[in-house]
Amino acid sequence: LFYSNIEQENANNITTANVLDNQPADIATAPLADTAITDHLEYFSADLDKRWKGALYSLNPVNPDAARHFCTSSREIFTDLLELKASDRDVFAEYPDSPKTDRGNATRRWKIKYLLSKKGIMNEDAEDFVEKDITNILELFHTLSDGTHGEAGKYDEVKLSSVKKRVEDGIIFLSNITRE
Repeated sequence: LFYSNIEQENANNITTANVLDNQPADIATAPLADTAITDHLEYFSADLDKRWKGALYSLNPVNPDAARHFCTSSREIFTDLLELKASDRDVFAEYPDSPKTDRGNATRRWKIKYLLSKKGIMNEDAEDFVEKDITNILELFHTLSDGTHGEAGKYDEVKLSSVKKRVEDGIIFLSNITRE
């Protein structure tokens, strides 16, 4: 399952970049409130599920801060999901010599290594891909947050839908790695 999702994640990156760059893309837009992961995050935590519902609620093309609100909640979902399933304590117990952040936490890279090893995936290329994929999504949040203040509806429904799909599929990808 892990390796079959890599191709989809690559396609999502390209499609979203093209849509945000105003290039034509052949994507179907579903209503922004629709989601492929209804109650999916509740498996991990009721709070994550509520955050996702809040993120979806904020998506409205006339909301001048739609992208920023959506990205803030989504970023927390990625961070919290990693922390729930690969706590610093667990990572350091498995890899006592792993590098630490400036705050003394396990790095995202080593959290990913820990999660993949629990799935029996001991492959540096796989670790690289997951790290780059999550970084890509987090960079997308930064890009969107830089320009979200301004006139209402800065991001039309097609762009918001593309971002939502990218994030939603990223959450599915990460949750498949973290699910036991």
